[in-house]
Amino acid sequence: MSIEDIQKLHRALSDKPSYECKHFSGQKKRGKQAGKTKISDKQRRINHLSSKQRHELICLHADLDRVMVANSKVSRAAANKPTKRDARKGNNWNLRVEGVWSSVTFDRYKKSCRTFLKFCYENHNNVKSLRDIRPKMVGAYIDSLISRGCSSKTISAYVSAISKMAESGQKAGIRSFSSLVNEKHNAMIPIARKAERRRGREGGTGYTLREAQVIIKQAGKHYSIYEQTMLELLTYGGSPRISELLRISFDQIDFEKKCIFLNKKNQNKNNRPRMIPLPDFLIEKLKLLERYFPNKETNIWGHRMSEKQVRGLIKSCAAYGKVKYCAAHDFRKAGLEYQLRRLQKYSKQQLIDSIMEFVSVDPRLNPIVNRGSIKTPKYTSKFLATKQIRWLQNQYLTQLLGHSRNDKVCPYKRGSNFLHEKKD
Repeated sequence: MSIEDIQKLHRALSDKPSYECKHFSGQKKRGKQAGKTKISDKQRRINHLSSKQRHELICLHADLDRVMVANSKVSRAAANKPTKRDARKGNNWNLRVEGVWSSVTFDRYKKSCRTFLKFCYENHNNVKSLRDIRPKMVGAYIDSLISRGCSSKTISAYVSAISKMAESGQKAGIRSFSSLVNEKHNAMIPIARKAERRRGREGGTGYTLREAQVIIKQAGKHYSIYEQTMLELLTYGGSPRISELLRISFDQIDFEKKCIFLNKKNQNKNNRPRMIPLPDFLIEKLKLLERYFPNKETNIWGHRMSEKQVRGLIKSCAAYGKVKYCAAHDFRKAGLEYQLRRLQKYSKQQLIDSIMEFVSVDPRLNPIVNRGSIKTPKYTSKFLATKQIRWLQNQYLTQLLGHSRNDKVCPYKRGSNFLHEKKD
């Protein structure tokens, strides 16, 4: 590194980088706040209501909280703790089980239902408690979502949350909730086609590889190798999610095998551990950064940056490079384009070996299944050898991105320039 690059890195790792940028200053808020953060009525979008109306709406939300808490199955981790899988009936992986089993799902349902109750209170008369909610209000809410141009996935998520509220209300003794969400409501949800699944801005699926490279270049120019390496990891290093990225530490990096093991508790989605291979140039940059971190357990970026700051950095670099900002997660499209270019050079045996390396990280990634009435690991070299090259490529990308099904990579493939070039 040049003297200028070293000075930039020292500034980035200082307590107050104080970058003069509209979106990113480099300074993470530290310490606990003195008291609860107050959310204004304007932020809640209830500043147009009178004091009495706000009080009635808060009481309505309190009713929701009571019935949702009563139907919650969320509890502390324990050795013999029952899970959602135990509550499923039969072997058909029926998702419609009673109760809410995840804290993340609980918060999402409650937030969606609060939005629905606010709509009911503002658009219908005499809605003072949950017992006043009627099926026609659900239909009116779905119509409003459709008129606003919400996607079928968003509408389906709201209906699922309202269905869970209805289930919770029934358990609390609200008999009218047995028919709150019916077949007519489900029929109103637009059909979700795979061809319409896309990530990022309208007409695209996130950043192209070229756009991501422009953003990375601007990070090195206006900030330092510290921020640039993080963005390179989002593009070339398996495109981890922000929450996964911020918890990476040097004790998870194997410089000899040239990979990162994302194996911390609650680091990954659904606690699914995985291994991410790294290109040589990224390994070299991480080795340079390692000298400045005597404690190998310190989060490389998480101890200095929050999720909001990561988004601010990307937005800032996108503005410098005159690239339209999408989102941090949309680096996955650029990452997939980069990986597809690499996979074109792989032989079938190389793909098989790479997939077996992915699933050997943890026994949960290669469970025992019944195949032809014989118990065998889900992935074996013999089984993978029966698959076509394209299937193996998709399986490689699935394992790399931390997904459970091959079709999950489809939203990132759509609109890819590389795929169009191959077709031509």
